Amino acid sequence: MKFKIIIATAVVLIAVGGLVYLNSSRIESTETISQAPNVDELIVPQQDARTSVKIERAILSKDGYVVIRGGDGRRIGQVIEISRYLEVGENKDITIELGDFYTYNEADQLIAMIYHDDGDKSFNDLDQPVNASAVFAETGKPVLASVFEHEVAPSDGMGMVTVRYTNTGFEPAKLTVPEGTMVEFINQSDEEMWVASNIHPSHEILATFDQFKGAGKGQSYMYTFDKKGTWPYHDHINPSLEGIINVE
Repeated sequence: MKFKIIIATAVVLIAVGGLVYLNSSRIESTETISQAPNVDELIVPQQDARTSVKIERAILSKDGYVVIRGGDGRRIGQVIEISRYLEVGENKDITIELGDFYTYNEADQLIAMIYHDDGDKSFNDLDQPVNASAVFAETGKPVLASVFEHEVAPSDGMGMVTVRYTNTGFEPAKLTVPEGTMVEFINQSDEEMWVASNIHPSHEILATFDQFKGAGKGQSYMYTFDKKGTWPYHDHINPSLEGIINVE
C-alpha cells in the first residue's frame, strides 16, 4: 500500500513539474516576442549638430543602423555618416561623429533615419531605409514624406559637371571643380558602374562619396563635392578604372 502511495505521489510531482516547465517556457517565449518592436522610432534631443549627432533612443524592429543624411529641409541629400551596427530593440545614447569630411553650413538640415540591415552586418545598397523613422537631427521633429521625393540640387549658381563612364574608363579621368559643385557620373559603358572613393574596397578616403550599388547603361550617379581636396576614385566593380576630382 505504501509503495502504491509513493508511486502515485511521484507521478503527481512529475506532472506538476512538467506543467510548471511548460508554463515558464510560454512566459519566456512571450517575453522574447514582446521585446521585438513592430515599429522603428528615433528619439533625438534638440542639439547643435555641427560635429556630431546624438541619438537618445533608437528603437529598431530589425537589426540595422542610424544613418545621417544631408538635406535642405525640402529635399534629402547624400549619406554623411552611419552609426555602429545596432541590434533589434531599444538602443540608447548613440553618438555619431560626422567626421572630417563634413563641413557645417547654416543652411544644412541634417536628417537622422533608420536603415534595416540586409543580414551581412555591413552597410550597403541592399540595406533598406525606413523613411517613417526620419527626424531632423537638430530638432528631433519628423521629416515629411515629400522630402524623400527629390535629391538635393546643386548649390545656387553652380552648374552640373558631367563625367562619362565608358568601356575604357572615366572621361575625363581628371577633373577640377569649385567647392560645392555637383558632378554627374553617367554610365555609357556596356557594364554596370559603381563609383566610389578610394581606397578599394573600403572607400574610406571620402566615405560619403560612394554610389553603394551598381548602375546599368544609361543610368547615372550624382555627388556634390563640398570639401576642398584631391579625391581619387574608381569603379568598385572594375577597380582598375580610376579617376581624380580636384576640388578648389
